Amino acid sequence: MYGRFEDRLKGYALEMQGYLGHIQARRPEDLSTAFEKIEQASQAGHWVALALDYELAELFEPRLPARDTAPHALLNALVFEQAQEVVLWDSQATPELTVKLPISQQDYRDALAQVQQGLQAGDFYQINYTMPLQIQSGMAPRDLYTALATRHPVAYGAYLDLGDRHILSLSPELFLEKRGSTVRTRPMKGTRPRDTDPVQDQKNAQELQNSLKDRAENLMIVDLLRNDLGQVARTGTVQTTSLFDVEQYASVWTMTSSIQAEVEPDCKLETLLRALFPCGSITGAPKLAAMQCIRQLETQRRGIYCGSVGYLNPNGDLSLNVSIRSLELDNHGQGRFGVGGGIVLDSDPDQEWLECLWKARVLQAPVTLT
Repeated sequence: MYGRFEDRLKGYALEMQGYLGHIQARRPEDLSTAFEKIEQASQAGHWVALALDYELAELFEPRLPARDTAPHALLNALVFEQAQEVVLWDSQATPELTVKLPISQQDYRDALAQVQQGLQAGDFYQINYTMPLQIQSGMAPRDLYTALATRHPVAYGAYLDLGDRHILSLSPELFLEKRGSTVRTRPMKGTRPRDTDPVQDQKNAQELQNSLKDRAENLMIVDLLRNDLGQVARTGTVQTTSLFDVEQYASVWTMTSSIQAEVEPDCKLETLLRALFPCGSITGAPKLAAMQCIRQLETQRRGIYCGSVGYLNPNGDLSLNVSIRSLELDNHGQGRFGVGGGIVLDSDPDQEWLECLWKARVLQAPVTLT
C-alpha cells in the first residue's frame, strides 16, 4: 500500500509513510463505520490517503439506482503514521501504452441524441457524458505515472497503490480544499487543444476566453457548486473569488473558476462529501437529474474517474482532486482512462467527440478505435 501526492507546478511531493491500515466501504451500511474510523485516525495524529470512486455517490443518494455489487470498495482510505515532503520522481522514459476506444463515433452521436432529448424537454441543462478508453500498459504503474507526470505537470497529481489496483491521477482540478474553517473549490469547464504553432496556440486560448458557450457552461457549474457549498457553509459566506480564468497545461487550455466558503472548524469529511460529492463539473445540472441520466446512458462504471483522490491530515485539513485525467490499472497493467465533456443544447456532437480525443493526448499514445 502506498500513497503519494504531487504539485508539480510548485515542485512539491508528499509521500505517505508508515502504513497502518485500510478502511473500505462498499455498501451504504458500511459508510458510518468507515467515516468514523477515518476521523479517529486523523484525530490520533495519522494521515489518511483517500480514493473515492464516482459510484460512491450511489451510497449517499438513495434516489440514484445502484449498480450491481461493486467489484471493489467504492471508498478506500489508507492510514499512515506520517507524511513527508520528498523529491519529485522524474523520468525521461517514453510511456508504453496501447489505448483503445470501444465506442464508435456513431455510437457517441446516438448517445448525445438521447441527451439532447432530455435537454429539449427541460429535464436538465447540462450533462457531463463520458466514455472509457481501454488501456494496456507495458510499464510498472509507478514508472508509467512518473513518465506521464513528468510530461504533464499538474497541481493535484497522485499515485496510489491499493493492493489490487493502482491509481495514476494527473488531475489539474481541485474538488475540495479545507484549511481551518475555509473550504475552496475550483471547477473546470471549457477546453481547447494546445497547438505546436505559437500563434495558433494563443488563438485557441483567446477563443476559449471569449467563448460565450463555454462561459455559460462554466457559470452553470459555478452556480451548482455555490448551492452545494451553501448546504454546509456559514450563512452569507459563499463567494465566487474568480470567474473564467484560462489556464494552460501541456495538452489543453482550460477555463477555471473559484468558489470558497466558511464552515465550522470541526466540519467533518463525511459532511462535506454528502453535500458536494461528486463535483458538479463532472455531472451536469441539476445535479441529481444529471446523475440519473448518466446512470442510464453510461453502461460501464466510471470507477475512480470523475471521483476523487486526496488526503486528510491530522488537524482535519484536506485536499481532494477531481480525478479527471486519471488511469486505473490492475496488477496486470490492464485498465481504463475516461474522457468526456459537458453537453448542452447547442453542443455539436462531432466537436465534442474531438474534444474527448484532445483530452486523451495526455496518455502520449494513439487512440485506436475498436
